[in-house]
Amino acid sequence: MAGADSARSSHSNVQKTEKNEDYSVKPGDLPSQSKETIPKHDQIVVRMSKLIQTTAGLGAVLATINFSANLATYLSVRSSTQSDLVYRFLWRTRSKRSPSVLTKALSISSILTPLSSLISDWRKTQRLTGLIPLYVRLKFLTSRKTLREMDPILHRLVLLQCNAYIVFQAIENICHLQGKGILPSSMIEKRGGMAKWIAWSCRAWCVGVVSDFFRLWREAEIEKKKRGRKTAQEQADFNRKWWNELMVAACWLPVAVHSSFYPKGIRGMNAGIVSLLSLIASLNSFRNQWRTTG
Repeated sequence: MAGADSARSSHSNVQKTEKNEDYSVKPGDLPSQSKETIPKHDQIVVRMSKLIQTTAGLGAVLATINFSANLATYLSVRSSTQSDLVYRFLWRTRSKRSPSVLTKALSISSILTPLSSLISDWRKTQRLTGLIPLYVRLKFLTSRKTLREMDPILHRLVLLQCNAYIVFQAIENICHLQGKGILPSSMIEKRGGMAKWIAWSCRAWCVGVVSDFFRLWREAEIEKKKRGRKTAQEQADFNRKWWNELMVAACWLPVAVHSSFYPKGIRGMNAGIVSLLSLIASLNSFRNQWRTTG
């Protein structure tokens, strides 16, 4: 989810031999002149390898694939319905091509649906450790040094956001572990049921997203006072980062509000709109992570 992923520590998948030794070549092990010696298409692979070695980078990649699959699934289901109408019309006209139209649309959906489910499950599993960096961030925000140096209003907003993400992550972890059979189902069923737990998890996430708008407002106010002390490049970097975070928050807000009313959601917010907004937000996160690997 938005914001929670960025607080996590770096992560890498390690391939080991029978002796438990890692012989895989890491991008950081490559010589400095490698960009001149490696073909362009292989440079993209190396850059992608560097990207997925960080938790934020891997999260951005998985989220982009996840929401792309969700949107494609929705569109394929919609097209299959339309294809069914075409199929019936062509069947009446006894066209030989009629059976393949519906079959193709349904086959695409049958592939994308389990792929989306797999990636979603992978992302939730990856976020199981998300409480650790969030706890570290909370300790930092409550330290005396931070209280002295940080703007009071901004500090309260960031602290609110951090606590909201902690509540969200804790509830999501419990629901995910219960779904995997690690925690007893009675733990949730006796306390309102899974639907209520998911709803409150999404509401905590929604608080975190809403607080992002107030955080960005306060950061803009603070930035106005520093304009005379910053170079043009520093100002441009701040503006680009600020507008990108605003767009991401604007995409996540309707999704967060819609999810807060789980399982019914908001009337008019179908799976296609939710997937499209989520994909736009994820693509922006992916683009930012991609830039850092350049």
